Amino acid sequence: MEGAPRQGLGSFFRALMDFVDERGLREQVRAGVSAATRATIDDPPRVLSFISSTAIDDIESVLQKLVGDEGLAECGIACARPLGWTILQPIIRMAFMVFGQSPGPIFANLDRFFSMVTRGITFSWQPGEKCGAVLTRFDGEGTPEAAFHVLRGTLLFAYELSGTVGEVGMPQVVESTPAGVTVRYDVRWH
Repeated sequence: MEGAPRQGLGSFFRALMDFVDERGLREQVRAGVSAATRATIDDPPRVLSFISSTAIDDIESVLQKLVGDEGLAECGIACARPLGWTILQPIIRMAFMVFGQSPGPIFANLDRFFSMVTRGITFSWQPGEKCGAVLTRFDGEGTPEAAFHVLRGTLLFAYELSGTVGEVGMPQVVESTPAGVTVRYDVRWH
């Protein structure tokens, strides 16, 4: 994990592999990833430990070839559910109590929610009337496009949490430098 610009919680990695297994893709994924990632698949991290994003990026990139961008969005929702309904639920409930139950408070507090499960990913929120833009900064070089689509699915989970119907636009890279990449997601709800 030394020097890794981004990191994820072991429970996220396990949810990712649950998605892979539910789709019956474990062997195809194992065949497409590096030896180091195969070792992580075979000996998954502890639920509450942080791991380098390398294995996660590797798996998501192979998944993109197997299931496409929409499949990755479904993966993002599937990975968000166990975290959102367990670890993050008390914080989300508090945000709804203070700011009202809509996706807005979730989008406005993404840094708080994600800091519990990731490192090296930050958010800013540009609100509108039942719409807005989520700007996401992925630290470091080499963030694969697949990660942007998984995050899109994770953002879609905000509608499930708030009991609303909405959309998250396709990721748009607005800046890419050796220090990181910034991606914009346009969101709107009814």
